[in-house]
Amino acid sequence: MHIDLGKGTASLHVTHLDMSDFFFIPNSLSGGALEPPVPATVSFHVRWSHISQRDTIRDEENGFAGQFIENTATIEWSATEEGFAFESDPAETSVNVFSLIGKERNGVFFPQES
Repeated sequence: MHIDLGKGTASLHVTHLDMSDFFFIPNSLSGGALEPPVPATVSFHVRWSHISQRDTIRDEENGFAGQFIENTATIEWSATEEGFAFESDPAETSVNVFSLIGKERNGVFFPQES
């Protein structure tokens, strides 16, 4: 992972992450009670860039502060399991609805001074 909040960019690259394929959401939420999951791996690359807005939030009452950057994200990913593989379209074909990167502090990490 690489983050540069000054430039409003970040990237996350994960390769061959071991997962379980539960096939459908109710099965996943039931821990595989409806159908046993199978071993799978996923790989993905996400990139955030192109700042559209910067926001600073400080909420003393709820103990929360953050600096956030609205921008654009692209992703490409793939998944494999025995007998099946899937690969997304290239990252540059991604359709972005909303993306945000930033840093926050809350709880014991909330700064007491401004």
